[in-house]
Amino acid sequence: MTLSIKKTALATLAVATLVTSLSAPASANDGAAVGAGIAAGILGGAMIGAAAANAAPPAPVYYDAPECWMERRPMYDEFGNYIGRRRVRVCR
Repeated sequence: MTLSIKKTALATLAVATLVTSLSAPASANDGAAVGAGIAAGILGGAMIGAAAANAAPPAPVYYDAPECWMERRPMYDEFGNYIGRRRVRVCR
């Protein structure tokens, strides 16, 4: 999942949680049930938010390292005369 898809999914989940908790009708004469419903909605949203925030990061991607070795190559001066050899790192 890309980051924008994750954000969209979390926003949709948050809106669905709010709509669900607010859509239940509450009667004025039953104050305990209203308070319990509000508390359940807040705790449910907090639990879902905590679970989304603690999601594991994506696994690291490993690339094959290039195959390298050291070789001794001849060295020449600016006139084309052989000077000697030097070690050079060669990679495939």
